[in-house]
Amino acid sequence: MGKVFFDVGMSLDGFIAGPNGRPGNPLGDGGTRIHEWVYPLAAFRERIGLPGGDTNHDDEVVRAVLARTGAYVMGRRMFDEGEVGWPENPPFRAPVIVVTRHARDPVRPPRYNGHDIGARRGDRFTAGHAPVISGGEVNPAR
Repeated sequence: MGKVFFDVGMSLDGFIAGPNGRPGNPLGDGGTRIHEWVYPLAAFRERIGLPGGDTNHDDEVVRAVLARTGAYVMGRRMFDEGEVGWPENPPFRAPVIVVTRHARDPVRPPRYNGHDIGARRGDRFTAGHAPVISGGEVNPAR
């Protein structure tokens, strides 16, 4: 069995989103501040097709996490918001598995770099021997 790790931004007082979270404001008011440390890093910028960026220990950690990930697991709300809010070149370079009760055939949109996005109940997906990363929402991590 492969490894699964959970990757989520959290404030020191235990919050992963601000108040007033809703469609169009998925992390709530001020919720993106928790991720501001990653935006200027070279590894993150490369993943979304931007030049430059900071190279430091944080960049090394992000680069290692991105390199070892064999698949991504996320909830339907994170995926639905991402379809609207992520950049044209999202950071996923592995299959994206959407945990949902709403059946949908897997899709392979060009912006996901040729990787399937699966959302069918009961399907089994493989990440080979690479770890699977679960991030964003707490329910899929349970």
